[in-house]
Amino acid sequence: MNPIEANAYRLLKLIIEGDKEQYDNATLQHMSSLSPRDLSDAVQYLSDIGAVEVTKALGTAPFKFHSVYLESRGRYLYHEMQSREKEQNETAATLPTRPLNPIGSPYGFTEQDWETVTLQKEEGETLYVVLGIQFESSFYDSNLLVKNIEAVFQNAVDEINKTRPDAKITLDFEKLAAGLGEHLFNQIARSIIGADIAIFETSDLNPNVMLEMGVALTWGVRVVPIKAIGRPSPPSDISGQTWVEHEDSAKMIKDDKFDQKLRIMIERVISAKRSRLQ
Repeated sequence: MNPIEANAYRLLKLIIEGDKEQYDNATLQHMSSLSPRDLSDAVQYLSDIGAVEVTKALGTAPFKFHSVYLESRGRYLYHEMQSREKEQNETAATLPTRPLNPIGSPYGFTEQDWETVTLQKEEGETLYVVLGIQFESSFYDSNLLVKNIEAVFQNAVDEINKTRPDAKITLDFEKLAAGLGEHLFNQIARSIIGADIAIFETSDLNPNVMLEMGVALTWGVRVVPIKAIGRPSPPSDISGQTWVEHEDSAKMIKDDKFDQKLRIMIERVISAKRSRLQ
């Protein structure tokens, strides 16, 4: 394990064990005793593997970031490494790696596809949300569910704009197309990778929806999996995700604080997009 990876692993453990979701640069330096350069490198590494979300701002020198938010993937990686250490009696675990700048795509992306994704990621005033569902289900009415989920996001955006007049956020909401033909899957993957938030209705354990969620998780898109109340979670290892239950085709969300959590999520997403453009 190289020094940057070792520092990143130690920093992730400190963040998890600190039992907070947000840390500023000064707090992290106090916790880790790392130099500003080493700390910034470790934070960048954790950001690259999707363990944390980084917020940048002017005037943070000698640090290269302002603060970090712990992502659900960070918790997942931590627990995976802890399990590996116990099983193999290791003193250190290895964090996963991924390319900083993808040089290709398993979906056969064209230059136009990448341009679309890039433009969406750089649009700091627009929140791009996609929804993956089974077209017909015995657990919900798909048309009503789409309308209800879109309304939840629109209400959250409106509330943010109302309380923060400088926000001026607009919502771009898309229901993913059904089917997985080669050309269509490229379109679906482009929409997912370019999204800020991806919601997946998994009540039917539909293989296509599971595959779409896998694309989102692989590319570090913020995922919100939902299911009708009483339905099981998918039999796959995505335990780092927070599940949201609903009833009456998502007319009712079974989480009293979901609206508040969603607003916080949206504000973080928009803040992170804007900071990347500075």
